[in-house]
Amino acid sequence: MFSKRLNAIQSMVERLPGVAPPIRKSTPSSYSDTPFMDEITLIEMPRKFSFPSIKAYDGTSDLDDHVSQYRQRMLAVALPKESREATMCKGFVSTLIGPALQCNRDLEKTSDGLYEILQHRAEPLRGYIARFNQGKVAIPECNIPSAISAFKRGLLPDGDLYKELTKYHCKTMEDVLSPSLGTCKMGRRCRQPC
Repeated sequence: MFSKRLNAIQSMVERLPGVAPPIRKSTPSSYSDTPFMDEITLIEMPRKFSFPSIKAYDGTSDLDDHVSQYRQRMLAVALPKESREATMCKGFVSTLIGPALQCNRDLEKTSDGLYEILQHRAEPLRGYIARFNQGKVAIPECNIPSAISAFKRGLLPDGDLYKELTKYHCKTMEDVLSPSLGTCKMGRRCRQPC
């Protein structure tokens, strides 16, 4: 309801002659977007936790110094081991201001993030393919050679598909996925060299 009304007002303002259109800093639903992977997003922040105070980074001082100082202060806080990395990731953005924060906000997902998607030991191939494809479609301009490399790297190294794909030079994701989908459906190989 609120977003519809906001959009209606926005539309009326944009139609006024001589008035420059307002600069949108974020979409109304952006509070629900997250730049983090599920492994970080799904970990809850510890209750009654407050981030240590640190001078905000605006892009004009030494970034390495800022990161080192942030890391040291976060390591000095008593955090459960299983949530330490996620808490550090979630909190880092709050230390940025000005151009540094804007730069972080403008970051798009890239195909490099696909290297984080790995097949779990007990996970069926079909499940890995589904998770990989979900990650791949979330990337606006996915680099296909990187996606192919990431897919191969994410497979279990002792699996048949990994062994087979390392023998061939595949140029498209269809070349990579067609034999794997055949394996999922028929349980056997039906492979031609890429």
